[in-house]
Amino acid sequence: MERDTAALGVVIPALDEEEALPPLLQDLAGLAIDHRILVVDGGSWDGTVTAARTGGADVMRSRCGRAQQMNAGAAFLGTRWLLFLHADSRLDETALDSIARHVERDAREAAHFGLAIAHEHFYYRLIESGQRLRERLYGLVYGDQGLLIRRDRFAEVGGYPDEPIMEDVILNRRLRQTGQFVPLAGRLATSSRRYEEEGRIRAWLRNTRTIIRFLSGTDPSVLARGYRPRRMNSPAGLNATPDADPDRTMLLVFAKAPRPGTVKTRLARTVGERRATALYRRMGRLIVANVRPAPARMVVCYDPPDAEAEIRHWLGRPVHRCWPQGSGDLGTRMSRMVERAFFDADRVVVIGTDTPAVDAGTVARAVEALETADVVIGPARDGGYYLMGLRKPDPNLFAGIRWSTDSVLAETRKRTDRLGLSVTWLEMEDDVDTADDLTPEVVRWLDSGKHQTTPHTSLG
Repeated sequence: MERDTAALGVVIPALDEEEALPPLLQDLAGLAIDHRILVVDGGSWDGTVTAARTGGADVMRSRCGRAQQMNAGAAFLGTRWLLFLHADSRLDETALDSIARHVERDAREAAHFGLAIAHEHFYYRLIESGQRLRERLYGLVYGDQGLLIRRDRFAEVGGYPDEPIMEDVILNRRLRQTGQFVPLAGRLATSSRRYEEEGRIRAWLRNTRTIIRFLSGTDPSVLARGYRPRRMNSPAGLNATPDADPDRTMLLVFAKAPRPGTVKTRLARTVGERRATALYRRMGRLIVANVRPAPARMVVCYDPPDAEAEIRHWLGRPVHRCWPQGSGDLGTRMSRMVERAFFDADRVVVIGTDTPAVDAGTVARAVEALETADVVIGPARDGGYYLMGLRKPDPNLFAGIRWSTDSVLAETRKRTDRLGLSVTWLEMEDDVDTADDLTPEVVRWLDSGKHQTTPHTSLG
């Protein structure tokens, strides 16, 4: 994906934050540098997505988990600088000015604010004082203190570790160990809601116990068992799509017959046509098997027109319906298949057969995101996309796109803007088009025949 022209990308992980988001987004509107805001939603049931769009932010639907949400947002934004904020934060004018000056200076140091809690009670001044002491003694800086960091520095430290808790402390300690983590002037205030909801003393005891156990070497996954999430006891579950009818949702899987010389041609230049075709065949079978449990009826859209028997033999038992794509470029064929699908569906999701990480969960998140978006797009790093979801057919999304180029995603985004369509993004993923894309993870996935988290391959 092409680099963003904005100087700063703001990443805000969110889960049911419709009340907290508007004030923060209003604060961020006062930033004096060019910036782009991305709210990374983990599956909210309330009006978080609407609040984000109303406040001028882009929206991404990612896997739930703060570390995964923040890393997904960082990967998507192409800005040189990144600012990570919790949704229940507020920034004063001095803080906004400090952020702008730090970015303009373009120093290597990452930066954070001191802990400030948005409540007037003296109890919270004691909490803030205790945190200042822990910061000096143990290098503990929390996520609700914000993180302003250059993209290359974020990559060097490995991003946020995929832990259910303390992911922010782990990353910030890595930064402090290098001596390149400095405080910023101004006030970044975080909500006192945790303390008020749980009880001030109970919350303080829980936090203190968690910190002591963490410093003693307890694994974060163990610590998380004693840390109650704010959202509890839904009968549907975190990844539910209660408003989407699977019988009225269609998953279109675009597939080419696995014939040497016609598939994975760039990969074939390095590994040979037979090997490239064999890899493509294996990916297709695994992907179709992995998306089968998705909340949608699956149709394989195949090419060339004489390949139905070959396609069915290749992809096996999960395939019930097959449609020939017909003639024309990729855009014409996609538009035709989408139009046909909407005769019998209210939601349509399109994927390819060379996208290893796409599974039923990916499709479920896309379907869920369509409840609050006109279009859902899974962006690929090469400038294409690996998934598109739609609430209604629109040929303008496909006509005139320069397919198989690094401008597909940018052109599609301009098209959605011009058409006035709301977009929710999925996580950005890598393609598997050349030998360089055959990472060890992809090879293990292919060899095992089981799903693992691996890069995506784009439709575009």
